[in-house]
Amino acid sequence: MAQSLKSLSSSPLLVRWLPFLAFLAVVLHYFWVLNNQAVNIPYQDDIYDFLEYIVLVEAAESSEQVLEELFQQYNDHRTSASRLAVHAAYLLEGEVNFRTLTFLGNLALPMILLLFSLSVRGEKYRWAFLLVSALLLLHPRTYTLILMSQAAFAYYYVFFYAFACLFALHQVTLPKLVLAAVMCTLSMFTFASGQMVWFLGLVSLLHQCLFSERKSFYYAAIWFLVAVIMLIVWHVGFIDLHSQMPAGTSSEEIRLLLPGYLGDASWHQAIARYVAFFLVILGSAFVTSSTLVAGTLGLAMTAALSFITVKFYRHQDIRLALCCWFIVASAAAVTLGRAMLFAPDYVLDTRYSFLSVMLLSTLVLLAQVRFAVFRSPAILLVVVLAVGYWNWAHSRFENPLQEMLNRRYSAFNRDRFPVVGKPLEESARIVREAVSEGIYHPPCRPYPACENPQ
Repeated sequence: MAQSLKSLSSSPLLVRWLPFLAFLAVVLHYFWVLNNQAVNIPYQDDIYDFLEYIVLVEAAESSEQVLEELFQQYNDHRTSASRLAVHAAYLLEGEVNFRTLTFLGNLALPMILLLFSLSVRGEKYRWAFLLVSALLLLHPRTYTLILMSQAAFAYYYVFFYAFACLFALHQVTLPKLVLAAVMCTLSMFTFASGQMVWFLGLVSLLHQCLFSERKSFYYAAIWFLVAVIMLIVWHVGFIDLHSQMPAGTSSEEIRLLLPGYLGDASWHQAIARYVAFFLVILGSAFVTSSTLVAGTLGLAMTAALSFITVKFYRHQDIRLALCCWFIVASAAAVTLGRAMLFAPDYVLDTRYSFLSVMLLSTLVLLAQVRFAVFRSPAILLVVVLAVGYWNWAHSRFENPLQEMLNRRYSAFNRDRFPVVGKPLEESARIVREAVSEGIYHPPCRPYPACENPQ
């Protein structure tokens, strides 16, 4: 029996072809669903970060004005890399099409899986490993991101660029160092948390100097110098929006807008809130209602990552571990910016849960690569568990996604374009201006009924 099981697990059909075909099926299914649901309707930050940007660039009278708009701060971030991609798509299509931008934003996810394939290409069960990562990543758990192009660009590409940077630094050469610096720059100009990949890149180079390939400290010194310069560039003219609260605003007034606000907490309340928020973010991939369960799972994943990092710190290839730590660092950055404004349960139904999904997908791949038990028929159990999680995500979040779409249709049909913290009249004016200038061509109304008249 054991011999037949071992023979079956060595079959090329089970080891290579079936996992490969299943991997392709998961990716194609994700984009098939996206094709059925993506709409050419701006939503929330799409209007101010993308549509207004194109309107202002088209009205600019000099290249200096164009550059000023490109590098203009948006909320707590600089999103120049995403704006460049949007501008390129606009020039190619002749319009800002949010359906196209939704596809471009989501394209970062299979590109992340492509990067992952580089770290497992020598593994016998590589397609099974990648199938598990795809099942854990490509589903509607983070439905608030999938169909919102601006958020998809921000959350998906900050990780793609950061991971690409860390992968490029592996077995570093001078050309790869340059490529990594470019990827790191794109990451920080996609989302503010991208700044932290400069530090992890330095860790990668120092690790190569001290433990693995005995690379020259020359690379680390160059990286440190470039990092300092680019971080200074990023911060020039940056305004801390959290310090812009009007003088005299009371805690009670803030709580009317932000019910979870805890800005006047004591130091021990604040620490507890930060820790809870951080752990809930990291464990929210599995949970929709219990912050206790999410926090416990977040603690378990952090402990697992710490154990693997310590146990295998001398290993030549630490790319996946550094990617995991970048996700953890991103969660810490979100915690610093949001924990005092929102209660931890806010994370369970918002875009922030993507950080947990991304950590889960990357950490499981790291564990499969590091532990020999997964190079055996035991991988089948992991695949079954991943399929179960994928099914749960679809059954649990497909309806909320559709409800969000229906609200979006309803607002569009009433010529309303709500953006959090912005007046309705202002966002509607931006859309009308884009339409009048031929920059944006909205679909018919009432949408979607008008597309299939009876």
